[in-house]
Amino acid sequence: MAISADEKIYVRSQRTPLDAVTLEKGRIPASTSEAYRLVRQSLTGDVGYGAAWKLGGTTEVTQKIFQVSDLYFGALHESEMAVLPEIAPPFETFELKGEAEFAIRISSSAASYLDSAGELPSEVASDELFDAWCIALELPSSPILNLTDAGVVALLADRCAAGFLALGAARDFDETFSWTNKPLCIKADGQEVAEGGVENLLWDPVSCARKFLREARCQGYSLKPGQWISTGGATPCVPFQQGAHVKVYFDGQEEIAFSAGGGAGAD
Repeated sequence: MAISADEKIYVRSQRTPLDAVTLEKGRIPASTSEAYRLVRQSLTGDVGYGAAWKLGGTTEVTQKIFQVSDLYFGALHESEMAVLPEIAPPFETFELKGEAEFAIRISSSAASYLDSAGELPSEVASDELFDAWCIALELPSSPILNLTDAGVVALLADRCAAGFLALGAARDFDETFSWTNKPLCIKADGQEVAEGGVENLLWDPVSCARKFLREARCQGYSLKPGQWISTGGATPCVPFQQGAHVKVYFDGQEEIAFSAGGGAGAD
């Protein structure tokens, strides 16, 4: 479909837009690789992008919604993430909702593996690639009203509905750590609103992170030590009321606590 001068291909390079948009077919990139390329080009020149990466397609729910069989990803700007924030998001967002996730940090010892595309050698141990992990609460926000119908390519062009990422305190990476039988729980104003765990992911968090390294390198993205990878919703994504006191628990321990900000853009 031809694109008129005032109907350009949609690519989100800014922080979460506040104006709703409905994407017709002609405004959506032609393929996943084209969406990744256009986003990558739009972010060039701002080194703040890639401070963290958010993954999708790591659960049966998202694979079914977007009709995919593997994970996909979006880049977060350094202003779209914080460790133990008091308010999250600290800026207006079109939507206000969140899901608890596991995040893993790329290690300085991984630098030599990040330049070439393709599969990581199987003999590369995960503790050479990653040096820390934490509990995270990812707060996605997309202004695309017909996002499900527009499909995964539109989602990629929207930086995977980038909103804000609240990170908990970092723990040292331990390749032998068991993620199973350790429940995740989100509470808002003292009431449990979501629960889950690693069993909601199609792959364990480390496998998700390794798969992301492969895919991001294949799509031409530059990865660096110190960047966080948030591995997808281990709980359902639930709405928050602005000002709600939100807490995330892992295996009974409080990991993150903040007041819900943002959200004004949807009013």
